[in-house]
Amino acid sequence: MLKFKIFEIPEGQSQRTIELESDDLEIEEVPFEGAVLDINFYRTLQFIQVKFGLKADIKLICDRSLDEFDHQIETNYEVLFKAEEVEESADEEGSIRNIDIHSKQIDLEQDVLDSILLNLPVKKLHPRFLDDEGNPKEFVHQQFGNDSDEEEENIDPRWEALKELKK
Repeated sequence: MLKFKIFEIPEGQSQRTIELESDDLEIEEVPFEGAVLDINFYRTLQFIQVKFGLKADIKLICDRSLDEFDHQIETNYEVLFKAEEVEESADEEGSIRNIDIHSKQIDLEQDVLDSILLNLPVKKLHPRFLDDEGNPKEFVHQQFGNDSDEEEENIDPRWEALKELKK
């Protein structure tokens, strides 16, 4: 789905928009409902520059309450495919790769998968546990059962005897 034949990409600038369904990407870690991928190509004889923007809706499970909630990911990434042999590299903003001369196509699937996975929150919190700025709210501790004052009054007589030995 995200493999493009080089000869089908026109020289100069071009654009494609692809709507991805949950079956289109092999991503088991995150159940996503769908995504819109806006791809901008810039092709010359020496390289193909690919810039894409991704908007995806995913379902996450809250780490605190185990409630399911929707989370939206918006990210941009750039891949530069070079015709001559270069050392491949990647970081969080983009990557440089060689064009596969044998298959005569470029593949963006792994880059899209990585973009989704890198933009997942480390701590998955339901929006009701976040303040207006997106920071976690303070966790409220609740104590159930007897108060500690009542527990001290109902001390086992054997412990009382031990306390007397200590004095």
